[in-house]
Amino acid sequence: MYVTPLLYQPESQSFIFLISNILVLLLFIVCFASSFSLLYLFLYSIYSIVVIFVCRIIAHGHSYKPLKNTDLTGQTIIITGAASGIGRVSAIEFAKLGAKVIMGVRDQSRAVHVAQTLEREAHIIGTGKIIGYDLDLSNLLVVKHFADQILEHEDHVNILLNNAGTAHTCHSLTADGLDIAFGTNHIGHFYLTKLLLPLLIQSRARIVNVSSIGHCMVGDGINYEFPSSPYDAKVAYGQSKLAQIWHTCELQRRYGQEGINAYSLHPGMIYTKLTRRVSQLFALIYHLILFIIGKSLYQGAQTSLYCSLSNQAKPGKFHADCKKAKPSPLAYNKKLAEECWEWSEKIINEKTKDF
Repeated sequence: MYVTPLLYQPESQSFIFLISNILVLLLFIVCFASSFSLLYLFLYSIYSIVVIFVCRIIAHGHSYKPLKNTDLTGQTIIITGAASGIGRVSAIEFAKLGAKVIMGVRDQSRAVHVAQTLEREAHIIGTGKIIGYDLDLSNLLVVKHFADQILEHEDHVNILLNNAGTAHTCHSLTADGLDIAFGTNHIGHFYLTKLLLPLLIQSRARIVNVSSIGHCMVGDGINYEFPSSPYDAKVAYGQSKLAQIWHTCELQRRYGQEGINAYSLHPGMIYTKLTRRVSQLFALIYHLILFIIGKSLYQGAQTSLYCSLSNQAKPGKFHADCKKAKPSPLAYNKKLAEECWEWSEKIINEKTKDF
């Protein structure tokens, strides 16, 4: 595990600030315990409120504001995993700027419903439009059907935002027999990008891969055997996110001269509710800490918007907090990135030969 890149993140700095001030507060309480009064209680309360307020400001980090003349009229943007989370926020923001947004959502009827809901939420004025297509990145046949619809109906795609992601606490497989995290987060997006690549090159498009600082959990490269036991969920997730960074680097190296610009990013630690069963005490502590040092969905979408729209974003590089960021030392390893690309091509060829 590589710790240094974690320390550069606003949430980590907020957490360090929080812990430091908790220790200071405890020291004051111990030192002045004998002279405790309501005044001291009042001062401790005010101090705590100020600390929480500052922590939240630090954790929020930078925001991206498109230039006032930004107009995406006539542009087509594809977003995977836009039914909820930061993908949902990104879809709304793109549509507000006039873009035609195509969302990949599991189940066609749900995709249509979500698209209609987001159009109402966006209060679109002008040319903005949101369309929903069925997309399950854990099933390569469904990925192909999604790409076929794009290629049939669209003559250009300006931005492909590979946003969808999953994390599992136990080992399970995709419909194609791949590790669920790696198959969904990396292989599904790799295959989608591969199918759309001619159209993306023709459109001189941006490809944005939503990775994670979780790639720092990987200390010595990717184990492509993916053993079911022992299974470390954090490492499995980190491997899938490291592969997305390598995918970005290789896209830029192989197709940058043909007009493609590829970016990877860490969206931040997003404040979300726990969906798995844990003790009430753990859930309470988790939600309290994440409320203090985490980002809202809107704040978490800022770096996705930055990489999708800003000319300040750096092609082929890893970003966080709306700027180029420091990844783990493995992230820019050219040899490992090439190996991952070749392995991904091999797996896709094997799994899709009968399509």
